[in-house]
Amino acid sequence: MSIELMTLAWKTDLPSGRKLVLLALCDHANNHGQCYPSIEAISRKCSMGQRTIQQHLGELEAVGILVRHFRSGRSTLYKVEPRNFCIPAAPAVLHDARSIRTISAPLPPQIPSDTAAKLAPIIVNEPSNDSSRKRQVLRGTRLPPAWELPRAWAEWALQQQPSWTAEHVHFVADKFRDHWTALPGQRGVKTDWLATWRNWCRNEHALDDDKAAGPCKWWTNDATVLAKGSELGIAPLPGESMGAFKNRIQRALENSSNCMPIHVPPATVVHLEESTKIATSTANRAAALHAARALKSRCSSPDMTAY
Repeated sequence: MSIELMTLAWKTDLPSGRKLVLLALCDHANNHGQCYPSIEAISRKCSMGQRTIQQHLGELEAVGILVRHFRSGRSTLYKVEPRNFCIPAAPAVLHDARSIRTISAPLPPQIPSDTAAKLAPIIVNEPSNDSSRKRQVLRGTRLPPAWELPRAWAEWALQQQPSWTAEHVHFVADKFRDHWTALPGQRGVKTDWLATWRNWCRNEHALDDDKAAGPCKWWTNDATVLAKGSELGIAPLPGESMGAFKNRIQRALENSSNCMPIHVPPATVVHLEESTKIATSTANRAAALHAARALKSRCSSPDMTAY
């Protein structure tokens, strides 16, 4: 607070609205007339709307009493210029000739206003940036397409899921990236991606011991991924990323693990083959017998004996 500036501001002949805004700025200002309160803080102090505050600030700047410095990402810096205050001249004191001879008692010494201003404590009220920070946080961001899993996030996942391996953590990270980058609009916007990653890991299943073994690490490189897809009869689609192809393989593995395989007994297979052979042999013998009878009837005909 600058008492000197507030004293001068009270003496100005400005309209009530502009004077109240000027007093609020002087209440925040230091000895150099500089302050940076937010519009919300000035509005609360003056009990005015923010549009009215903006209008009065522009009017004070137009007459040279105020200079504004707009800063990117920060509150505006205000500079109060007391040299341009419109202070009316003090009325002239008319002395009566008869009062010259009057002897009055001496007045007690008074401290000059400059000295009183120097002795008064200087209090600078910095504006609160909590509201602006909250607005920035609530806006949220999208996950970059080239996002890579930070090392600290991977270490947290290994602690949360003790059965996971480092390779499986990166596989889960690929699923995480492909899922959120593919979502359109606000569905893919999050305010805290670390918390989103933690919830994603908590919802994932634990890795079985047989899946964590070395030969089953099919997701470590592109060659093993293609080999696993060929084993399952799955081929990459045109334009499909390797991460999306891994996700399809993983879903196929999870679906296959939930189904019980059906095995046909060997005896049944042998029986089917034997029955097929028997049926085929009987049909062949019948056809051969029919052909032999037809040939015999032709040979016994009169036309054939003439030759």
